[in-house]
Amino acid sequence: MRRVKLPWTMFDGRVLMAMGVYAVLVGSEPFVERLITRVCHDNPPALWLLEHLGIPLLRAACVVIFVCLAYPSLFGLRDAPALSTLLSAHAGAMSTLLGIAFLVALLAPVVPVLYRHPELVLPLQGMLATALIFDWLTEWLHMSSVSPWPGLDVMLLACAVAWTMHWLAHRLGHLLGTAADRATGRAGYDMLAVHMMTMVAQLPVILIYGTGLAARIAI
Repeated sequence: MRRVKLPWTMFDGRVLMAMGVYAVLVGSEPFVERLITRVCHDNPPALWLLEHLGIPLLRAACVVIFVCLAYPSLFGLRDAPALSTLLSAHAGAMSTLLGIAFLVALLAPVVPVLYRHPELVLPLQGMLATALIFDWLTEWLHMSSVSPWPGLDVMLLACAVAWTMHWLAHRLGHLLGTAADRATGRAGYDMLAVHMMTMVAQLPVILIYGTGLAARIAI
């Protein structure tokens, strides 16, 4: 396996493709939510399920899709066993990945740290999914002694980047959305822009974690 450094990982074709797919998915989320809300406007239980289960599940799926599409560049690796090879060795692998990400979303409103810092939810979902795939990768490489802990320095960097990117994305999204509202004479672009910018801006945090893990593999 050949390893590349994080700055180059950000411009890897697989990672850029994964980011593009992810951006399309998260950009369509508000429209799907609005459509379902319109259809179920007179059905409070359905609206409650949408808000508390449907949307968190959709966002969890988006994160898992990004992680899967970005592999193995997710770890800063050029060559690695196919993801299908790793998944086929574990029954219900995709369900496990999605379940972990979904569980984080469900716990977010009741866990004080995640409730106060929503910018940590998406990175945590992505890092847990990444950690699981890394565990399967090291198992395939017969390196079961390698843990999915990249080191305190990497984790502190990931937390700092998560907060910074969320702060920048929220403000930049608001500026771009407000400008679009004024240019088109319509309202709502500000909310859409903030949503997309804050969701996409957290992806580098997952890459920081992934490349930090790969540095532990002595190949």
